[in-house]
Amino acid sequence: MSLKNRLLQLTLVVLSLTVGMQAQDTHCSNATLHGSYGFHATGTGFVAIGRFVFDGNGSLTGKLFIRVPGTNIGPVEFPGTYSVSPDCTVTDTWGPPINSTHVSVIVDEGKGYLILNNTLGSGETISGEARRQ
Repeated sequence: MSLKNRLLQLTLVVLSLTVGMQAQDTHCSNATLHGSYGFHATGTGFVAIGRFVFDGNGSLTGKLFIRVPGTNIGPVEFPGTYSVSPDCTVTDTWGPPINSTHVSVIVDEGKGYLILNNTLGSGETISGEARRQ
Protein backbone atom coordinates (compact mmCIF):
# COMPACT_ATOMS: atom_id res chain seq x y z
CA MET A 1 0.00 0.00 0.00
CA SER A 2 1.39 3.40 -0.91
CA LEU A 3 2.21 6.04 1.68
CA LYS A 4 -0.52 8.24 0.22
CA ASN A 5 -3.16 5.52 0.74
CA ARG A 6 -1.94 4.84 4.29
CA LEU A 7 -2.20 8.54 5.15
CA LEU A 8 -5.69 8.64 3.65
CA GLN A 9 -6.75 5.64 5.73
CA LEU A 10 -5.24 7.14 8.88
CA THR A 11 -7.07 10.42 8.21
CA LEU A 12 -10.36 8.56 7.78
CA VAL A 13 -9.83 6.64 11.04
CA VAL A 14 -9.04 9.86 12.95
CA LEU A 15 -12.11 11.61 11.48
CA SER A 16 -14.29 8.63 12.40
CA LEU A 17 -13.01 8.62 15.98
CA THR A 18 -13.49 12.39 16.28
CA VAL A 19 -17.10 12.21 15.08
CA GLY A 20 -17.77 9.32 17.48
CA MET A 21 -16.31 11.25 20.40
CA GLN A 22 -18.41 14.32 19.55
CA ALA A 23 -21.56 12.20 19.50
CA GLN A 24 -20.73 10.83 22.96
CA ASP A 25 -19.97 14.33 24.28
CA THR A 26 -23.52 15.57 23.65
CA HIS A 27 -24.73 17.52 26.66
CA CYS A 28 -28.27 18.79 26.96
CA SER A 29 -29.86 21.34 29.28
CA ASN A 30 -33.25 23.01 29.65
CA ALA A 31 -32.17 25.37 26.87
CA THR A 32 -32.01 22.40 24.44
CA LEU A 33 -35.83 22.36 24.43
CA HIS A 34 -36.97 25.78 23.32
CA GLY A 35 -39.64 27.04 20.97
CA SER A 36 -42.71 25.25 19.68
CA TYR A 37 -43.13 21.57 18.87
CA GLY A 38 -45.89 19.72 17.04
CA PHE A 39 -46.97 16.67 19.04
CA HIS A 40 -48.63 13.30 18.33
CA ALA A 41 -49.35 10.57 20.90
CA THR A 42 -51.31 7.33 21.00
CA GLY A 43 -52.40 4.85 23.61
CA THR A 44 -55.11 2.27 24.16
CA GLY A 45 -58.26 3.91 22.78
CA PHE A 46 -56.56 7.29 22.74
CA VAL A 47 -55.02 9.64 20.18
CA ALA A 48 -53.80 13.20 20.71
CA ILE A 49 -52.20 15.92 18.66
CA GLY A 50 -51.10 19.26 19.92
CA ARG A 51 -48.54 21.96 20.32
CA PHE A 52 -46.03 22.51 23.10
CA VAL A 53 -43.99 25.65 23.70
CA PHE A 54 -40.83 25.35 25.82
CA ASP A 55 -39.22 28.52 27.18
CA GLY A 56 -35.70 27.06 27.47
CA ASN A 57 -35.76 27.65 31.25
CA GLY A 58 -37.99 24.83 32.54
CA SER A 59 -41.53 26.08 31.84
CA LEU A 60 -43.87 24.89 29.12
CA THR A 61 -47.37 25.46 27.83
CA GLY A 62 -49.41 22.82 26.06
CA LYS A 63 -52.50 22.68 23.88
CA LEU A 64 -53.99 19.26 23.06
CA PHE A 65 -56.77 17.93 20.87
CA ILE A 66 -57.75 14.45 22.06
CA ARG A 67 -59.88 11.72 20.52
CA VAL A 68 -61.22 8.77 22.49
CA PRO A 69 -63.76 6.40 20.96
CA GLY A 70 -66.79 8.47 19.99
CA THR A 71 -65.61 11.68 21.69
CA ASN A 72 -63.52 14.69 20.74
CA ILE A 73 -61.92 16.57 23.63
CA GLY A 74 -60.26 19.94 23.37
CA PRO A 75 -58.58 22.05 22.83
CA VAL A 76 -57.22 21.54 26.34
CA GLU A 77 -54.63 24.12 27.41
CA PHE A 78 -52.34 23.79 30.42
CA PRO A 79 -49.05 24.96 31.96
CA GLY A 80 -46.19 22.69 32.93
CA THR A 81 -42.58 22.35 33.97
CA TYR A 82 -39.68 20.32 32.62
CA SER A 83 -36.11 19.42 33.51
CA VAL A 84 -33.47 18.23 31.03
CA SER A 85 -30.54 16.08 32.19
CA PRO A 86 -27.10 16.29 30.56
CA ASP A 87 -27.74 12.89 28.91
CA CYS A 88 -30.71 14.45 27.06
CA THR A 89 -33.44 12.71 29.07
CA VAL A 90 -36.33 14.86 30.21
CA THR A 91 -38.86 14.70 33.02
CA ASP A 92 -41.93 16.89 32.92
CA THR A 93 -45.18 17.61 34.71
CA TRP A 94 -48.29 18.88 32.97
CA GLY A 95 -50.55 20.94 35.21
CA PRO A 96 -54.35 21.14 35.44
CA PRO A 97 -56.53 19.98 33.90
CA ILE A 98 -54.22 17.23 32.55
CA ASN A 99 -52.13 16.56 35.72
CA SER A 100 -49.67 13.98 34.39
CA THR A 101 -45.95 13.23 34.36
CA HIS A 102 -43.70 11.99 31.57
CA VAL A 103 -40.20 10.92 30.68
CA SER A 104 -38.76 11.87 27.29
CA VAL A 105 -35.60 11.58 25.25
CA ILE A 106 -34.41 14.49 23.13
CA VAL A 107 -33.42 13.53 19.57
CA ASP A 108 -31.78 15.25 16.64
CA GLU A 109 -30.04 17.94 18.72
CA GLY A 110 -33.31 19.25 20.15
CA LYS A 111 -35.32 19.14 16.94
CA GLY A 112 -37.59 16.53 18.47
CA TYR A 113 -38.30 14.27 21.41
CA LEU A 114 -39.88 10.89 22.20
CA ILE A 115 -42.25 10.84 25.17
CA LEU A 116 -43.77 8.24 27.50
CA ASN A 117 -46.48 8.84 30.10
CA ASN A 118 -45.25 7.63 33.50
CA THR A 119 -47.98 9.06 35.74
CA LEU A 120 -48.17 7.00 38.93
CA GLY A 121 -51.46 5.13 39.26
CA SER A 122 -52.38 5.58 35.60
CA GLY A 123 -53.37 2.34 33.93
CA GLU A 124 -52.84 3.80 30.47
CA THR A 125 -49.81 3.32 28.27
CA ILE A 126 -49.36 6.43 26.17
CA SER A 127 -46.34 7.29 24.04
CA GLY A 128 -45.63 9.80 21.33
CA GLU A 129 -43.21 12.08 19.61
CA ALA A 130 -42.81 15.73 18.80
CA ARG A 131 -40.92 17.78 16.24
CA ARG A 132 -39.85 21.41 16.32
CA GLN A 133 -42.16 23.57 14.24
